[in-house]
Amino acid sequence: MISVNPLTRTAPPLGRDHELRAVRHLLEAARSGHSGGLLVTGAPGAGRTALLEHAGDEARDFTVLRARAAPGEGRLPLAGLHQLLRPALPYLPRLPSTQRETLTRALDTGTPGEAFPLANAALGLFAEVAAESPLLICVDDFHLLDPPSQKAVAFAARRLTHDGAVVLLSAREGDPDRLTGIPVLRLRPLPEKAVLRLLIEAAGAEELAEPVAAALATAAEGNPRAALELLEGTGPEQRSGALALDRPPRSRGELTDSFAEALARLPEATRLSLVKIAAEPHGPLPPDPSVPPPGEGNTDLLEPARRAGLIVEERDRVVFTHPLARSAGYHGASPAERRSAHSALARAHEADHDTGRAAWHRALAGSAPDERVAAALQEEAHRTVERDGHSPASLLHEHAARLTPDPVLRGLRLTDAARSAWLSGDPNRARRVLEHVRSDHADLLRAEIDLRSSVAIDASERLGPTADRLARSDPGAALRVLLQAGEASCLSGDHERFFATAERARALMAGTLAAGDANGDGTGVDHPWNRLVLDYMTGKAAMFQGRHREGAVLLGRAEDTADLLGDPQALVLGGIAGLLRGDHVRTRALAGRAAAVARRTGALTLLPQALEFLTYAEMWFGRLSLAEESATEGLRTALESGQDNCASHHRGALAFVAAIRGEEDTCREHAGTALAMAGEHDVGLPAGLAAWALALLDLGAGRGAEAAMRLRALARSGPGSGHAAVRLLITPHLVEASVRGGVAVRVQGAVETFASWAEATGQDTARAQVMRCRGLLHEGGAANAYFESALDLHASGYCDFEEARTRLLYGGHLRRSRHPGLAREHLYTAVEVFDRLGAVPWARQAREELRAARGSTAVREDSGVELLSPQQLRIARHVAGGATNREVAARLFLSTRTVDHHLRNIYSKLGIRSRVELSRLVGQ
Repeated sequence: MISVNPLTRTAPPLGRDHELRAVRHLLEAARSGHSGGLLVTGAPGAGRTALLEHAGDEARDFTVLRARAAPGEGRLPLAGLHQLLRPALPYLPRLPSTQRETLTRALDTGTPGEAFPLANAALGLFAEVAAESPLLICVDDFHLLDPPSQKAVAFAARRLTHDGAVVLLSAREGDPDRLTGIPVLRLRPLPEKAVLRLLIEAAGAEELAEPVAAALATAAEGNPRAALELLEGTGPEQRSGALALDRPPRSRGELTDSFAEALARLPEATRLSLVKIAAEPHGPLPPDPSVPPPGEGNTDLLEPARRAGLIVEERDRVVFTHPLARSAGYHGASPAERRSAHSALARAHEADHDTGRAAWHRALAGSAPDERVAAALQEEAHRTVERDGHSPASLLHEHAARLTPDPVLRGLRLTDAARSAWLSGDPNRARRVLEHVRSDHADLLRAEIDLRSSVAIDASERLGPTADRLARSDPGAALRVLLQAGEASCLSGDHERFFATAERARALMAGTLAAGDANGDGTGVDHPWNRLVLDYMTGKAAMFQGRHREGAVLLGRAEDTADLLGDPQALVLGGIAGLLRGDHVRTRALAGRAAAVARRTGALTLLPQALEFLTYAEMWFGRLSLAEESATEGLRTALESGQDNCASHHRGALAFVAAIRGEEDTCREHAGTALAMAGEHDVGLPAGLAAWALALLDLGAGRGAEAAMRLRALARSGPGSGHAAVRLLITPHLVEASVRGGVAVRVQGAVETFASWAEATGQDTARAQVMRCRGLLHEGGAANAYFESALDLHASGYCDFEEARTRLLYGGHLRRSRHPGLAREHLYTAVEVFDRLGAVPWARQAREELRAARGSTAVREDSGVELLSPQQLRIARHVAGGATNREVAARLFLSTRTVDHHLRNIYSKLGIRSRVELSRLVGQ
């Protein structure tokens, strides 16, 4: 079991910044001789005790008097006051004799006597203690104190005004009347991020899968103690995600036990009614036709639970007042009682014509196989995806499989459960479910998981025989197998294998078309999904083989079909197709839509894939901030869903953005991590992107020869270290680096291939890059003509960054051709664009050319944080917000050493020495 502090079993005050500031304000005021008090209220487990204990830790220069009420002492007069005042009894001789005698007699005999003299004596004792040092009075669970002690403490709390004392009281919801006049600080539910952090810290070294932590945080409803006890209620397999959580999750701990005891004291009929409420996760209970409504002589069975404070009416439903009460109510019942509750709920939902929920409860009410119930549950699982996402759908699929008598159908339903688990971002659970399935469809899913998280080419090799077995019985499924095999080959950079796979897909569908789709079951080539896959694979193969016009037509058709289907997997394929044909506007639309659908349906595995191609589109447009946002979110979600290969793509993209901005340390760190992972898993696409980013970093820094050598190696790269798309798209940089670096590289063939692709796409920015390459490779008037053609094409394009680079190179050519006036026109524009985009090294190059052309490089004078690069500004803001260097590194996926280096440079640029000064500057 997860261990929790055995003394207090309370959570640290995470997420309580507002409350902690209020307490610190009171302590600071007390140090200046002022007094104040707060009544801290909140649900059981909200953190009242933790807040009071933290106040004691903050008040090390105070005299601290504490009392914590116990339920058993609430009937002992003055037990609470005795506990509170014992450490202060040495101050008794300082009191006037009447007060001293009143207090001594009351505490010795437990006889309060008259209320006012006793309360006045206690006030006097508090004042004497406060006269020597600031005083902190902490009374936890004030509502459980005996009444005489309550009166005395409340009396003092209202009258300690200028004594340098702080009175902190905690009580459950519903302030005692006698505390009127004392400010109330209500502990609201914690934000989900704080609960997640609490769970991760409590789990320690034990594995806690992200989806499991998220589910527990949701079930805890913002209550920190509930989160800890729910965590204790899980087993190791549940924490790792290999075994599904109970619904509702089981909890274990003292607070759960207290709710169980309260439930056990209820009448049997009331308790069984609460089991039904706890078992219904979807919404208001339908009326049970077997139970007469209250009134007309019938007893309201829930009234005892209301009086006990266990339930309340919330709009149109009855809910538990505490998440642990629900857990105790459900798991405290016997298995037979839970089955009976589910049976009753199933009947009620059937009477209400809600077949989906009825199927869910029928499944939980019985254990014998029942195809009728299993089929209904499977249908509900498909409906659940749109309503609640893939995670709950996975549970429904698995329940359906357990109730399925036929072993083949059971395997298919288990595969569906595993697929939904995988799509929800829970690969551990997906693998656990797949352990019980041996089928071609299960092998396809295993390969898909490996494609995103392991050695890509292994998935391709395993899928070949699977496609052969499925070709006759299920051509549509066989085509999906070939798609995954092709993607694995492509990801690794083994394009010959991909070409062979694409040809197999074409032959498969040609054979299916010849045979006819007699059953009309969607296995034929005319089915939209099959058409999408075939056009996508054959179009990509044509592009990579140099048949650019043919490829552009096929990929354009794939984009249209993906748009029509609207499924996130289809939209991702459409986004890739758009990228390969240079249609970045369409790529951005399709990938953005895929990300939106994935978020809505909880398809967290598809989200980083969609964001990958959205990032590439944003980078093409020069929207570096948007590209970085997408890549950062993609990296986070890829790591959370166990997709290491996809994470490498996003690291490569972040390296690319950092290279354009000239952030050398960040670029090298992301690129190095991407290259290491790519090498381990033999994936060429992220390796190529990372190597390209490093070359771009060299090019921006003026290291043309180094950039040319990197790009030449990348142009010749094979499987595992490069990719056909990268080899094509690096051409403009390769030409620029070879010319500027004076390195003899054969580029003419690459330029002609790039020109063929650009013409086939019809994209003006790509065609402009071709003209720029030719301008660099020519001299004099011929070069001018090419550059002018490039700028004409840029005028109807969308990429400001590429246009600015063309102006920079053209301006340099004009300056060297002794046309400084014309050069300055282009260089001024380039400086302005590079500054706006944050492309620091390119702006520096443009200014250097402008100075050489005798142009003024004066710009508005920077001040304050405007001196910082975008990455430095992000780090500065996190640090100013109170984050440690380690926390900043985790948020930005950097090493602590890199953050330390950036922070030193930030201090140097701003002329400051401390985090306090940084906070003042950034907060302005």
